[in-house]
Amino acid sequence: MSSRLALLPIALFVLWAVVCQQWYVCHIKQVCGDKTIVESPPPTTDNRPIVFSWSSADPETRTTWQAYRDSILAKLTEGKLLEIVGLYSKDEAAPDGYTNMGLARAAKIKERLLAEVPKLNPELIAVTSRLVNEPPDARTGKFAAAAFNIKDKAKEDTVEIVEVDNTITILFPYAKSVKEADPRVDEYLEKLAKRLLQTEETVAITGHTDDSGTVPFNQQLGLERAKHVQDILISKGVKKERLSIDSKGELMPVADNTTEEGSRLNRRVVLVLNKKELS
Repeated sequence: MSSRLALLPIALFVLWAVVCQQWYVCHIKQVCGDKTIVESPPPTTDNRPIVFSWSSADPETRTTWQAYRDSILAKLTEGKLLEIVGLYSKDEAAPDGYTNMGLARAAKIKERLLAEVPKLNPELIAVTSRLVNEPPDARTGKFAAAAFNIKDKAKEDTVEIVEVDNTITILFPYAKSVKEADPRVDEYLEKLAKRLLQTEETVAITGHTDDSGTVPFNQQLGLERAKHVQDILISKGVKKERLSIDSKGELMPVADNTTEEGSRLNRRVVLVLNKKELS
């Protein structure tokens, strides 16, 4: 009899545990009977303000777009301009009227901004483009394909260097094939030459222009710009056979030539550094 009494607390505990589990399943999880308990994954929220579909220039805005847009425009103060960079992958075809999908995306965003904020001065918006690697799952889902930069208004007679990954862009003044005296540019080319002397990289140098002047003139001007950069690197010890030059003239703009800033961004030499492939 005493042994049975000793087992009574254990039996009561087991009964209590079973009742508690059943109450939790039915009243908390809302799953009773023969139904299988399935844990729902936590909800995900896409807070990207503006996204695109593959091979589409039409932007899709999210609920965060308005606040994001206003935060950008609040920085567009005196002496500044807004640069909209449309991103695109090499396999995305260019829409009619555009040299690449990136420019089309940037132009569509500019149209949306001007429609939403009528008082916004279109001369303060420059549309540009940049070639990037294809985002993961880009062909099956939405992806970000735009960047926004607030920049100082540039003077027409200044030069500028832009470096992204293995690509270097030198912006040229109007109708010039040689850079203006600029210690920052000289220092950069000096550092680049030292790097090339320590590696086996080759460099593809391509000259570009805006659309002022004739096509043949711009083709030659672009070539002169590329050759000028090549000559500087050779003078600093880089072997000529590691430097190839080409010109696209006005045929591959990265920005809209209808604005001063867009034309300035198109007057450029692009250097692409390539690692030597192993044989």
